[in-house]
Amino acid sequence: MRIKKIIVSILAFSMVFGLENIKVYAISKPNISYSESITNTNKVFNPETVDRLWDELNDNLVIEPDKQSDFIRYSKSVMSVSSEPYGSYPTRKGVILVTADKWKGVVPLGHAAIVYSDQKVIEALQDGVVIGRNDWYKSKSTCFGVSVRSTTASQDAQAADYCYEQLNKEYNYNYYNMNTRKKFYCSHLVWAAYKDLFGIDLNTPEFDITLKVNDIPLATVTAIHPLELVNNDLTFVTYVK
Repeated sequence: MRIKKIIVSILAFSMVFGLENIKVYAISKPNISYSESITNTNKVFNPETVDRLWDELNDNLVIEPDKQSDFIRYSKSVMSVSSEPYGSYPTRKGVILVTADKWKGVVPLGHAAIVYSDQKVIEALQDGVVIGRNDWYKSKSTCFGVSVRSTTASQDAQAADYCYEQLNKEYNYNYYNMNTRKKFYCSHLVWAAYKDLFGIDLNTPEFDITLKVNDIPLATVTAIHPLELVNNDLTFVTYVK
């Protein structure tokens, strides 16, 4: 029995530091196993939590001027009277795009990308990291333009270049393995750019879990949902549709 406990502990510790395909141990949230979580997005990104994030954004959203603009600041109370977008649709390299639309059954209620030019975005889809069209103002039902507070426009452009360098890497279905740089999911790609380049951690605790053995906490593993990039003290919104 003692040997079994040690093996389980080693497996959990290894997964935290980036090894993949680990399938054995318990975690702090009920009715979830690691093997289930990497293939069931609803168990990683709990729909009730996602809905709460969406409601919080609707209630508290404020649009601020972009780093290279002087647009008027709008509150959600003003936006609620119209379905028209507010702010200027992002074409600046390095602005983060987030939609609450469900993206092809991959991540429920959400998708993220980073602007590369007025024509292109870099995004992680089911086929991996690819170049997409910068047309979310018409192709998505909802859209946020998001910028990181503590970076310059030049640093944001560097983040976009980082994402460009990941082109053709596979999609990361192991949402808790944010340590890997061999594959990416959409919000993981954006997060990695700012974490690796500038040490800015855009993750929030919303979907993090604690690994346990016999109710003893071993480590915390993290997953980041696209809406976390918006509902975040480290970012601000420059555009909304």
